[in-house]
Amino acid sequence: MNLSAQLQQLSTLLQLYPFGIGGSCLLWQLGLEANPGDIDVVCREQDFDAICQLLAQHYQPEAVTFNPDFVTRHFARFSQPGQRDIELMAGIAVLQQGKLIEWTFHPERCYWQNQICFMPASDWLELYGLFNRPKRVETLQRYLAQSNSPCAKRDAV
Repeated sequence: MNLSAQLQQLSTLLQLYPFGIGGSCLLWQLGLEANPGDIDVVCREQDFDAICQLLAQHYQPEAVTFNPDFVTRHFARFSQPGQRDIELMAGIAVLQQGKLIEWTFHPERCYWQNQICFMPASDWLELYGLFNRPKRVETLQRYLAQSNSPCAKRDAV
């Protein structure tokens, strides 16, 4: 299944819940990534268990190895042969220099495009900063600077 079809199918499956697709799939949608490795889905903590149960009806739950600096309260991975893995997260938090930094998901910022629910680039700029992904931060900073330019062509949303 191609990426667009998988994202549309996933968005349809999850449409009863506030969620957003981000990470490399968001970069792909923005034209900044050619081949996303997986699908990052962020949801509210109170919806995490219900979404996990729903995804488990369609995908195989996978074991997860945790990085000690990532202390996100809810995280699960799902797979299906021939498709990209799905990583579901809620209550995102990291430890930086021993200090807990929490990030709050705002589903009202998400938007639908081509039957896919995406998170805003500005949210993933923050998240990539928390996840210590400097190249992704730089890519999104350049994109946002260009899209905020008064002469830039705005993306259709």
